Amino acid sequence: MTIYSHWLKTINTKILPIVLLLIINTLQSCHNDKTEPINPYNYYPLKIGQFSIYEITEVVYSAGQKDPVISNWQEKDEINSVSTNSVGIPIYLISTSRRNNSNSYWQKVKQYNLDQYPDKIIQNIDNESIVPMIFPIDKSLNWNGYMYLNLNTTDNRYGYNFKYENVGESFDTGLSNFEKTLKVVERVDTSGLTKYNFASKHYANGVGLILDQQADFDYLQINGELSGYKVISSGKRRIKRLVEYSKN
Repeated sequence: MTIYSHWLKTINTKILPIVLLLIINTLQSCHNDKTEPINPYNYYPLKIGQFSIYEITEVVYSAGQKDPVISNWQEKDEINSVSTNSVGIPIYLISTSRRNNSNSYWQKVKQYNLDQYPDKIIQNIDNESIVPMIFPIDKSLNWNGYMYLNLNTTDNRYGYNFKYENVGESFDTGLSNFEKTLKVVERVDTSGLTKYNFASKHYANGVGLILDQQADFDYLQINGELSGYKVISSGKRRIKRLVEYSKN
């Protein structure tokens, strides 16, 4: 391979993601009823030093226990640094800290990467690679957010596709109101006789994640028969709600 051809190959691998992003942004600027005509990264902003603080409420039901165990704490996600991989994709390093309440000290509990591709975000966390968003933002799209995972059929996340809803609409988290948001529905199965599965995330323009709701329950059965109407036997509900964030 000549020096010239090697130079061309290097240039092509570095500018290809930029070209793809320009194409996506151009398509985004063509307004129609289905597509939000803005920079898609506005709903998932990434900048060094940016932080978000959430309050977490978790309710855990266990078989044989009359009452669930309720826990509350706070988490802070903060972007520490950014690098690029061999083809020019930005990789953001994010640290997660935890404290019991606003009067406690933060303790770092983990860190993870976010890969910012022109057509998607990949979240590499807890040894799993998940795709929380794809671009362009379009309500007609759906995608397998767990495409990089080999999920077992017993996994509560198995068999569902992600989709956009309520794009550009205002939303109240119960703590704050945001004028322009979108909802990503990750799984919905709330009418089943033996199980309840639901997961969704709300994102705000210029802010990022503002609400994350996850719930997976098994209803109580005795000798294969339901005991009562949707009596929860085991499972977990978690609500993650934004309470503070850095202004970009």
